Amino acid sequence: MNINVIKYCVLTMAINFVITQHVQANTQVVSINNSNTSIEQPTANMPKLASSEAKQILRAKLENLAHFTADFSQEVHSVSGEKIAQSAGNLAISKPNLANWHTTEPDELAIVSDGTNVWFYDPWIEQVSVYSLSAAIAKTPILLLTSKDENLWEQYTVTKENKTEEVSDRFVISAKDTNSQIKSLTLIFETNKGNSNLAQFSFLDATGQLSHIKLSNFEDQVIPKASLFQFVVPTGVQIDDQRSE
Repeated sequence: MNINVIKYCVLTMAINFVITQHVQANTQVVSINNSNTSIEQPTANMPKLASSEAKQILRAKLENLAHFTADFSQEVHSVSGEKIAQSAGNLAISKPNLANWHTTEPDELAIVSDGTNVWFYDPWIEQVSVYSLSAAIAKTPILLLTSKDENLWEQYTVTKENKTEEVSDRFVISAKDTNSQIKSLTLIFETNKGNSNLAQFSFLDATGQLSHIKLSNFEDQVIPKASLFQFVVPTGVQIDDQRSE
Protein backbone atom coordinates (compact mmCIF):
# COMPACT_ATOMS: atom_id res chain seq x y z
CA MET A 1 0.00 0.00 0.00
CA ASN A 2 1.58 3.31 -1.06
CA ILE A 3 0.65 5.59 1.81
CA ASN A 4 2.09 8.66 0.04
CA VAL A 5 -0.38 8.23 -2.81
CA ILE A 6 -3.31 8.11 -0.39
CA LYS A 7 -1.97 11.10 1.58
CA TYR A 8 -1.61 13.18 -1.57
CA CYS A 9 -5.09 12.32 -2.78
CA VAL A 10 -6.74 13.13 0.49
CA LEU A 11 -4.66 16.27 1.06
CA THR A 12 -5.93 17.84 -2.13
CA MET A 13 -9.46 16.61 -1.73
CA ALA A 14 -10.80 15.80 1.70
CA ILE A 15 -9.86 18.84 3.74
CA ASN A 16 -12.47 21.21 2.41
CA PHE A 17 -15.12 18.88 1.32
CA VAL A 18 -13.77 15.94 0.16
CA ILE A 19 -13.57 14.64 -2.48
CA THR A 20 -11.78 15.01 -10.94
CA GLN A 21 -11.91 13.26 -13.78
CA HIS A 22 -13.05 14.25 -17.32
CA VAL A 23 -10.02 12.76 -19.04
CA GLN A 24 -11.47 10.52 -21.68
CA ALA A 25 -14.12 11.25 -24.28
CA ASN A 26 -15.67 7.78 -24.15
CA THR A 27 -17.49 6.19 -21.22
CA GLN A 28 -15.47 3.83 -19.07
CA VAL A 29 -16.84 2.07 -15.98
CA VAL A 30 -14.40 1.33 -13.18
CA SER A 31 -15.68 -1.36 -10.81
CA ILE A 32 -15.01 -0.99 -7.09
CA ASN A 33 -14.93 -4.27 -5.20
CA ASN A 34 -16.54 -2.97 -2.01
CA SER A 35 -19.25 -0.91 -3.69
CA ASN A 36 -22.63 -2.03 -4.99
CA THR A 37 -22.43 0.30 -7.96
CA SER A 38 -19.78 1.49 -10.38
CA ILE A 39 -18.12 4.79 -11.09
CA GLU A 40 -18.73 6.26 -14.49
CA GLN A 41 -16.78 8.68 -16.60
CA PRO A 42 -18.46 11.26 -18.84
CA THR A 43 -19.18 10.75 -22.49
CA ALA A 44 -18.61 13.19 -25.30
CA ASN A 45 -22.31 13.24 -26.21
CA MET A 46 -23.62 14.68 -22.94
CA PRO A 47 -25.46 18.01 -23.28
CA LYS A 48 -23.46 20.82 -21.69
CA LEU A 49 -24.14 24.27 -20.26
CA ALA A 50 -21.94 27.34 -20.55
CA SER A 51 -19.61 28.01 -17.65
CA SER A 52 -21.45 31.01 -16.18
CA GLU A 53 -24.81 29.24 -16.03
CA ALA A 54 -23.23 26.01 -14.78
CA LYS A 55 -21.46 27.92 -12.01
CA GLN A 56 -24.72 29.42 -10.81
CA ILE A 57 -26.42 26.02 -10.67
CA LEU A 58 -23.50 24.36 -8.88
CA ARG A 59 -23.13 27.14 -6.34
CA ALA A 60 -26.83 26.93 -5.55
CA LYS A 61 -26.45 23.19 -4.89
CA LEU A 62 -23.41 23.68 -2.67
CA GLU A 63 -25.08 26.50 -0.77
CA ASN A 64 -27.69 24.00 0.45
CA LEU A 65 -25.11 21.41 1.51
CA ALA A 66 -23.77 22.59 4.86
CA HIS A 67 -22.61 19.20 6.17
CA PHE A 68 -22.75 15.47 5.55
CA THR A 69 -21.41 12.10 6.57
CA ALA A 70 -20.88 9.10 4.29
CA ASP A 71 -18.95 5.92 3.69
CA PHE A 72 -16.53 5.97 0.77
CA SER A 73 -14.60 3.71 -1.55
CA GLN A 74 -11.67 5.13 -3.50
CA GLU A 75 -9.53 4.04 -6.41
CA VAL A 76 -6.43 5.75 -7.78
CA HIS A 77 -5.37 5.12 -11.38
CA SER A 78 -2.11 5.97 -13.10
CA VAL A 79 -1.91 7.91 -16.34
CA SER A 80 -1.86 4.56 -18.18
CA GLY A 81 -5.10 3.49 -16.46
CA GLU A 82 -3.50 1.02 -14.06
CA LYS A 83 -5.07 0.85 -10.61
CA ILE A 84 -2.31 1.77 -8.16
CA ALA A 85 -4.24 2.17 -4.92
CA GLN A 86 -7.61 1.26 -3.42
CA SER A 87 -9.11 2.16 -0.05
CA ALA A 88 -12.36 2.46 1.88
CA GLY A 89 -13.60 4.18 5.01
CA ASN A 90 -15.90 6.92 6.22
CA LEU A 91 -15.91 10.69 6.21
CA ALA A 92 -17.60 13.70 7.75
CA ILE A 93 -17.74 17.25 6.38
CA SER A 94 -19.03 20.47 7.89
CA LYS A 95 -18.76 24.06 6.75
CA PRO A 96 -16.57 25.94 7.01
CA ASN A 97 -13.40 23.95 6.37
CA LEU A 98 -14.01 21.01 8.70
CA ALA A 99 -13.33 17.45 7.56
CA ASN A 100 -12.67 14.01 8.96
CA TRP A 101 -11.49 11.37 6.51
CA HIS A 102 -10.94 7.96 8.11
CA THR A 103 -9.51 5.20 5.94
CA THR A 104 -10.17 1.76 7.42
CA GLU A 105 -9.10 -0.51 4.53
CA PRO A 106 -6.58 -1.80 3.68
CA ASP A 107 -4.58 0.24 6.22
CA GLU A 108 -5.83 2.73 8.78
CA LEU A 109 -5.19 6.40 8.09
CA ALA A 110 -6.87 9.46 9.60
CA ILE A 111 -7.02 12.96 8.14
CA VAL A 112 -8.63 15.70 10.19
CA SER A 113 -9.13 19.35 9.27
CA ASP A 114 -9.99 21.51 12.27
CA GLY A 115 -10.54 24.63 10.17
CA THR A 116 -6.98 25.88 10.65
CA ASN A 117 -4.72 22.85 10.36
CA VAL A 118 -4.85 19.53 8.53
CA TRP A 119 -3.60 16.48 10.45
CA PHE A 120 -2.45 13.26 8.75
CA TYR A 121 -2.19 10.43 11.25
CA ASP A 122 -0.59 7.12 10.32
CA PRO A 123 -0.91 4.68 13.26
CA TRP A 124 1.36 2.14 11.55
CA ILE A 125 4.43 4.37 11.74
CA GLU A 126 3.20 6.28 14.82
CA GLN A 127 3.54 9.67 13.14
CA VAL A 128 1.25 12.60 12.49
CA SER A 129 2.02 15.30 9.90
CA VAL A 130 0.37 18.68 10.27
CA TYR A 131 -0.11 21.29 7.52
CA SER A 132 -1.74 24.70 7.54
CA LEU A 133 -5.11 24.57 5.83
CA SER A 134 -4.21 27.41 3.46
CA ALA A 135 -1.05 25.64 2.30
CA ALA A 136 -2.78 22.28 1.92
CA ILE A 137 -5.47 23.55 -0.40
CA ALA A 138 -3.46 26.09 -2.35
CA LYS A 139 -4.26 26.05 -6.06
CA THR A 140 -6.94 23.37 -5.92
CA PRO A 141 -10.61 23.70 -6.91
CA ILE A 142 -11.70 21.98 -3.68
CA LEU A 143 -11.94 25.40 -2.04
CA LEU A 144 -14.89 26.16 -4.26
CA LEU A 145 -17.03 23.62 -2.46
CA THR A 146 -17.31 25.82 0.62
CA SER A 147 -16.26 29.20 -0.72
CA LYS A 148 -18.32 32.24 -1.69
CA ASP A 149 -15.21 34.13 -2.82
CA GLU A 150 -16.02 35.56 -6.25
CA ASN A 151 -12.33 36.00 -7.11
CA LEU A 152 -11.67 32.35 -6.35
CA TRP A 153 -14.54 31.15 -8.53
CA GLU A 154 -13.19 33.26 -11.39
CA GLN A 155 -10.08 31.07 -11.45
CA TYR A 156 -12.09 28.06 -12.66
CA THR A 157 -14.47 27.12 -15.42
CA VAL A 158 -17.51 24.92 -14.73
CA THR A 159 -19.26 22.64 -17.20
CA LYS A 160 -22.56 20.95 -16.39
CA GLU A 161 -23.35 17.65 -18.09
CA ASN A 162 -26.69 15.86 -17.78
CA LYS A 163 -26.41 12.08 -17.79
CA THR A 164 -29.36 9.88 -16.78
CA GLU A 165 -32.35 9.82 -14.46
CA GLU A 166 -30.11 8.36 -11.73
CA VAL A 167 -27.29 10.86 -12.29
CA SER A 168 -29.16 14.14 -12.12
CA ASP A 169 -26.17 16.42 -12.65
CA ARG A 170 -22.47 16.15 -13.39
CA PHE A 171 -20.24 19.19 -12.93
CA VAL A 172 -16.66 19.40 -14.18
CA ILE A 173 -14.59 22.14 -12.54
CA SER A 174 -11.40 22.94 -14.44
CA ALA A 175 -8.54 25.18 -13.36
CA LYS A 176 -7.60 28.07 -15.64
CA ASP A 177 -4.10 28.14 -14.12
CA THR A 178 -1.88 25.73 -16.04
CA ASN A 179 0.29 25.31 -12.91
CA SER A 180 -2.58 24.06 -10.75
CA GLN A 181 -1.81 20.78 -8.94
CA ILE A 182 -5.38 19.60 -9.59
CA LYS A 183 -6.40 20.01 -13.22
CA SER A 184 -10.07 19.18 -12.86
CA LEU A 185 -12.62 18.07 -10.31
CA THR A 186 -15.82 16.23 -11.22
CA LEU A 187 -18.86 16.19 -8.92
CA ILE A 188 -21.74 13.80 -9.60
CA PHE A 189 -25.15 14.25 -8.01
CA GLU A 190 -27.66 11.40 -8.08
CA THR A 191 -31.41 11.58 -7.54
CA ASN A 192 -32.64 9.60 -4.54
CA LYS A 193 -36.29 9.78 -3.49
CA GLY A 194 -36.65 13.12 -5.18
CA ASN A 195 -33.51 14.58 -3.64
CA SER A 196 -30.29 15.33 -5.50
CA ASN A 197 -27.34 14.11 -3.39
CA LEU A 198 -23.60 14.19 -3.94
CA ALA A 199 -22.82 10.58 -4.85
CA GLN A 200 -19.42 10.54 -6.53
CA PHE A 201 -16.47 12.78 -7.17
CA SER A 202 -13.14 12.38 -8.87
CA PHE A 203 -10.10 14.44 -9.67
CA LEU A 204 -7.29 14.57 -12.17
CA ASP A 205 -3.94 15.81 -10.89
CA ALA A 206 -1.02 17.38 -12.71
CA THR A 207 0.81 14.03 -13.01
CA GLY A 208 -2.11 12.46 -14.83
CA GLN A 209 -3.26 10.32 -11.90
CA LEU A 210 -7.03 9.92 -11.66
CA SER A 211 -8.83 9.36 -8.35
CA HIS A 212 -12.42 8.09 -8.09
CA ILE A 213 -14.45 8.35 -4.89
CA LYS A 214 -17.83 6.67 -4.50
CA LEU A 215 -20.07 7.67 -1.58
CA SER A 216 -22.68 5.51 0.15
CA ASN A 217 -24.91 5.89 3.21
CA PHE A 218 -24.99 9.61 2.52
CA GLU A 219 -26.52 11.63 5.39
CA ASP A 220 -26.93 15.42 5.29
CA GLN A 221 -29.75 15.87 7.81
CA VAL A 222 -27.74 15.25 10.99
CA ILE A 223 -24.93 17.62 12.00
CA PRO A 224 -21.67 15.68 12.55
CA LYS A 225 -20.25 15.67 16.07
CA ALA A 226 -17.79 18.50 16.75
CA SER A 227 -15.30 15.99 18.18
CA LEU A 228 -14.79 14.53 14.70
CA PHE A 229 -12.99 17.72 13.69
CA GLN A 230 -10.61 17.86 16.64
CA PHE A 231 -7.33 15.98 16.61
CA VAL A 232 -5.50 15.07 19.81
CA VAL A 233 -2.00 13.73 19.26
CA PRO A 234 -1.76 10.26 20.86
CA THR A 235 0.96 9.66 23.45
CA GLY A 236 4.24 8.56 21.90
CA VAL A 237 3.34 9.69 18.36
CA GLN A 238 5.96 11.73 16.50
CA ILE A 239 4.83 15.12 15.10
CA ASP A 240 6.03 16.19 11.66
CA ASP A 241 5.13 19.89 11.61
CA GLN A 242 4.97 21.26 8.06
CA ARG A 243 3.14 24.49 8.89
CA SER A 244 6.19 26.68 8.51
CA GLU A 245 7.00 25.41 5.00
